[in-house]
Amino acid sequence: MKDQRVVLIANGDMKETAFYRGILEESDYVICVNGGSIHALALGVKPHLVIGDLDSLPAESREKILKQKPVFIEHSPEKNKSDLELALDHAVSMQPAEILIFGALGGARSDHAFINLLLLQIPFRNAIPARIIDERQEILLAGKKTLVKGKPGDLLSLFALTDQVNGITTVNLKYPLVNETLHFASTRGLSNELLTSSAEVNIGSGLLLVIKTTVNQA
Repeated sequence: MKDQRVVLIANGDMKETAFYRGILEESDYVICVNGGSIHALALGVKPHLVIGDLDSLPAESREKILKQKPVFIEHSPEKNKSDLELALDHAVSMQPAEILIFGALGGARSDHAFINLLLLQIPFRNAIPARIIDERQEILLAGKKTLVKGKPGDLLSLFALTDQVNGITTVNLKYPLVNETLHFASTRGLSNELLTSSAEVNIGSGLLLVIKTTVNQA
């Protein structure tokens, strides 16, 4: 699996099917997280694995997925981990080149969206690159040196998830940081801007959340 991506499809918002089809590659190993199977059906994607308690997977959709003969790993609804955390644990055990997560944001449950951001720590501490992606956002945890691709004018926000993140130096951002410190719950890193098609974020220590937001320009 070291040369293959794993794509997790969760049950959050996924509105533009063409966008996600444009990201998926034929070689991707697709894991549907519970009701994320409904999104897979809409995308016309055959999942390799379906995982979770299956409480948000209607019978009709389940029958359609069953016909595609994926592996099912079913958990009890009374469990100590969310379906996405279970899926991430499984994905990490496969040691892939990268993990992409769709459908982890939006919906009526802000608590789910919040913890899904923090779950990026699971692949991060196992040295596996991972990103949450939707139609406008790309979210990841920064390593010592992180390259973020986009276009000029896209927004880039940096948030400390530890008490402080030290030694932050950025390249190709409108408001540069040079060996600076960001503190937890500070808006100091909010809404910076890419000057070119890519930006670089370097850190010395701490845990830094990076959120790139695509800005539609006429």
